[in-house]
Amino acid sequence: MFLSSVYDSNTFSFGMGSRAVSRCAAIEAEICYLPNFSGHDISVQAEGRCVVITGFVEKEIDFYRALNIAHDIAGADNVIFRVNLRQGGAVQTLSHNHGTFAFA
Repeated sequence: MFLSSVYDSNTFSFGMGSRAVSRCAAIEAEICYLPNFSGHDISVQAEGRCVVITGFVEKEIDFYRALNIAHDIAGADNVIFRVNLRQGGAVQTLSHNHGTFAFA
């Protein structure tokens, strides 16, 4: 992870604010530095104690890359992950909510 390589430890703080807001900033920073990431309009927001991630990806692997980052930073129980997959012009909804995957 990018932030882990910058700091001596994997714990970091983004100043005064709620934990969810700090986690959002960390997740956004990590996703920003993913090489060859096909994500578009990725939004990371705090909702209560949860982090909500929405947007579009072109490749299914990028869905899982971003999801793993969110789980590593915020914890699996604190992530609501709603991302659409665009493949060949069609949009497929991949969504993850508290440990459950839903493919539509």
